[in-house]
Amino acid sequence: LQALKRKPDLFLCSNLDVKAVFQCGVLSLKFPEAPTVKASCGFFTELLPRCGEIAPVGQVVHENGKALLQAVLEGIGGQASRSLMDHFAEILFALNKHCFNLLSVW
Repeated sequence: LQALKRKPDLFLCSNLDVKAVFQCGVLSLKFPEAPTVKASCGFFTELLPRCGEIAPVGQVVHENGKALLQAVLEGIGGQASRSLMDHFAEILFALNKHCFNLLSVW
């Protein structure tokens, strides 16, 4: 998360598998440990605003965003601790703000 805040063009590195990083983040949203889930939520709230400016990120979100939305809704639906709801809400807000056309399709 800190790396993404300080150096958002990190996702432009040719040897970085953006899809794998995205999928790891989605899986981390389902972990039982609250600090892990909180960090994953923070990762997505920093990543999603960059969909339009960093093509590899936009492509991965376009192709895999439905899995992110599903994980968020499952967390809100009861799989995650109630203390994490604000963090999940931040992801929904970022999806709504930065990926609205895709969100309405998913």
